[in-house]
Amino acid sequence: MRKASNLLLAVACLLPAAMAQTREYEVVDVQSVRAEGDPSRWIHTVRAPANPAEIACDILVAGGGMGGVAAALRAASRGHSVCLTEATDWLGGQATAGGVSALDENRFIEFAGGTRSYYEFRRRIRDHYRTAYRLSPAAAGLEDLNPGACYVSPLCFEPAVGVRALDAMLAPARDRVQVFPRSEVIDLEVREGAIRAALVYQFEKKQVLKIRPRFVLDATELGDLLPLARIPYVAGSEARSETGEPHAGEKPNAGCVQSFTYPFAIEHRPGESHRIPKPPEYEKFRDGQPFSLRIYYPVDLGWKGHVQYTMFGDDPPIPNNQSPRPFFSWRRLLAGGNFAPGGPAELALINWPRQDYHSESLLDRTAADTARVLQQAKRVSLAFLYWLQTDLPRDDGKGNGYPELRLRADAMGSQDGLSKYPYIRESRRIRARGRVVEQDIVAEHQPGARARWFADSIGTGFYMVDIHPCGTGERGRMMMPRPFQIPMGAMLPQGVTNFLPAGKNLGVTHVTNGAFRLHPVEWNVGEAAAVMASLALNTGAIPEAWAVQRELARAGVPLVWFDDLRTEHPAFAAIHLAAIRGAYPLNDHDLHASPDAPATRAEAAQALAAFFGHSGMRPEAAVSLALEKGWMAADHRNWFHPSLPFYWSDWREDKFPAPLPPLEMKRRGPVTRAELALRLAGAWR
Repeated sequence: MRKASNLLLAVACLLPAAMAQTREYEVVDVQSVRAEGDPSRWIHTVRAPANPAEIACDILVAGGGMGGVAAALRAASRGHSVCLTEATDWLGGQATAGGVSALDENRFIEFAGGTRSYYEFRRRIRDHYRTAYRLSPAAAGLEDLNPGACYVSPLCFEPAVGVRALDAMLAPARDRVQVFPRSEVIDLEVREGAIRAALVYQFEKKQVLKIRPRFVLDATELGDLLPLARIPYVAGSEARSETGEPHAGEKPNAGCVQSFTYPFAIEHRPGESHRIPKPPEYEKFRDGQPFSLRIYYPVDLGWKGHVQYTMFGDDPPIPNNQSPRPFFSWRRLLAGGNFAPGGPAELALINWPRQDYHSESLLDRTAADTARVLQQAKRVSLAFLYWLQTDLPRDDGKGNGYPELRLRADAMGSQDGLSKYPYIRESRRIRARGRVVEQDIVAEHQPGARARWFADSIGTGFYMVDIHPCGTGERGRMMMPRPFQIPMGAMLPQGVTNFLPAGKNLGVTHVTNGAFRLHPVEWNVGEAAAVMASLALNTGAIPEAWAVQRELARAGVPLVWFDDLRTEHPAFAAIHLAAIRGAYPLNDHDLHASPDAPATRAEAAQALAAFFGHSGMRPEAAVSLALEKGWMAADHRNWFHPSLPFYWSDWREDKFPAPLPPLEMKRRGPVTRAELALRLAGAWR
């Protein structure tokens, strides 16, 4: 017997290279799990026919979360047929079905830090509230409307609105993208180093479908395809001796996986009572978690110590988009002040460390264990709600509990009011050809403006290393990174040639997963995986990083961290391509691209040096090379004037090793940084 996945168990004897003729599987229907009843009720025993119905497509994307939808959109835009499976009936993963519709982003996000298609997702959400409701005068004038005016994110919204935005984005591609909701990959046929077919179980139809893809992307929340494809992977935490990370454990621990959570949404209805029935095992969870709005931030890490949060209120936010006191408004999805009188009621998302389920991991469990663990996690969240309604000391000191808090089941689109799928923070992770460790991104180890430079970057991210501890004595942790890159090496698995990770399952560690698991990073990973798969289908193999980078930059995916270069800037792709090749000016003290600033003569010399194969040169060395080669000239006093603005006439193009595209000048000078990058990009093209 082999463990096929944390959410499914193959109980048939499987052939090593192909699916057996007689197959039986136990599959957990995660969306149907309830807090009460026998957990085995939600396990489907699936007997796959010898010859199920078949469908072929270029790319199978397993998992319709942030990475999966991004991958499907990008693959379709490149002309490929896509099969997209999703275990729930909502696309969007952690942003929708997982209940975390308070996007985990960063303070740069309105200008930088996302891909062009991710910004379209955000724009569609905001547009919904502008058209579906009458906004208050103050909110109507906001370019960066935040429907919930929450503290934790620049954009908090109802999960169903996120689903609507994603469905609308996919609508023009429906001729290329087939979506299979309530479906899960239960087995893979791997032969001659490649995935040849996938068995997919459809929960509602109670049918098995065989998909024959040319390429496979795993965007599942838990990396479910890794064991099915027999791809080497890591579950849980690595040992310090393996990664060299200061905050890794002494020994590896496959069970030390970040805790997961079932979020829910509540509405405040003063004067009413909406107390839910007392959940099973309430006292055990109340005392064992323990439930509290008092959080300890360790003093030995330089933090505040104990902080007592209140239930209600609005305080000015502090640097990490957070507030020192109010709980309800922390992840509020709808704020009354944003809407005209008669608008929607205030609605808050509850996703709090004290409701995390940390006792057991979901990875590599039997179906029976998985169903039981999911049920226990649901009981924890419902117990936390009951505690808020019954036992939490009130802000006014007049007794305990807020029975007026109403569970809004409709907000999560579920019968029990909890998210359709748990909010998963950590999945299996491939043993990649390149791995990102703590020292690569954390500010303590990276003194410059950016984290470690990865020349094979296929995207960017920026979020705290946020560790919600497992139940083996691990300590919660937050470390601030520098804005970081996503290296292509972390996307390359071992063992199978037509497979890539497309979510949280890339080559990061237990520690760095805490910074890579967030909405915009997962979206970027999925989009990059689709481009890599597309090029591999066209050429027969995963191409070199430069080929991938060209396509990604043109699609609006950033390769280098800039805080002032929007994805719609006409020189966006050129600047990123020049920067990744070392031909665009960067420094160690800011993240600015300053695309409209004049390039200096020294910067032009550096750009030439990098363009002709001498990247990484300091300005002085690049100037010396440009003079030695005759690419640029000094004046009659032998002065180079490195800080003066660059003019096209400063280059001696007849001395270049290869010609650049002809000039189409609007002016002779000064030449802006963007114009310099565009001309070099024209040569690379």
